[in-house]
Amino acid sequence: MTQQHPPRSHAIRSRVRSYSRAGGRLTDAQTRALERYGSRYVIDVPRADAIRTVDPAFRLAPASVFGHVGLLRPLIVEVGSGAGEAILAHAAAHPGVDHLAVEAWETAIARIVAGAARLGLRNLRVVPADAAQLFATALPVGCASEVWVFFPDPWRKPRHRKRRLVNITFADSVARVLRPGGVWRMATDWADYAWQMRDVLEEVSALPEGVEADSTGPYFRYPDAGARADLGSDTAEEGSPGNGFDPGSPAGVRGGWSQRYEGRVLTRFEDKGIRAGRTIRDLTAVRTGEIWVAPRRQAVAF
Repeated sequence: MTQQHPPRSHAIRSRVRSYSRAGGRLTDAQTRALERYGSRYVIDVPRADAIRTVDPAFRLAPASVFGHVGLLRPLIVEVGSGAGEAILAHAAAHPGVDHLAVEAWETAIARIVAGAARLGLRNLRVVPADAAQLFATALPVGCASEVWVFFPDPWRKPRHRKRRLVNITFADSVARVLRPGGVWRMATDWADYAWQMRDVLEEVSALPEGVEADSTGPYFRYPDAGARADLGSDTAEEGSPGNGFDPGSPAGVRGGWSQRYEGRVLTRFEDKGIRAGRTIRDLTAVRTGEIWVAPRRQAVAF
């Protein structure tokens, strides 16, 4: 029997910009890092009408950016890299894999650039852009082997949840850029956002037998649907959006959590969530071989 539950605070209504600002005051060291290494690591993105927007005509060719024209190397795209802890460590440990860090904050961009220069990385570039717009038009179809969304801003207040990045529209854009067999990895320490991510993956995936949901397309497989249903239940607090009880998905399924991704180093955001007593939840979806077709609505808000 399909589970019935009250209206969910994580229900998605609409989405606008998923980040609060793109500025921030740079330190002298950060300014020097951008001046010295910015041309090496930061990709120049033509704007639509404001900072971090993306001109709809802009096309980013990763092979050209990394100087690998004619070679098909693995490409990892991380959305909201912050200070770059995860992507810098992974790029240093995997020199045969290219990495794109998509970040809006100037101070964060400067820290990634400084870190990449310090490590002498040749397989990392920074894209200063709104990820939703970049994924929708600029990146080539089927270019990425993995997409990471680790600890995105949960936009905790109910009136701000429309700003959350992970929704059906963004899932379609992720499907657009992932290669067949490519992996979409997510993680969050905010329970209410974890439920939303799980609901999105159920809706856009061909689910395992026995899990019923209205799938909008077969672009993803969600192998962990219903898995680890008791994760976090021992410390959950009634009514807490940050560490509450799993209300179940629209399909009546609890859980859906993956084992922690071993390739993700412990970042300050993850450590902060752990020390606050919140449960870290990983989610994983795998791109099917279904050819991506642009939605008829294909109206990208700029």
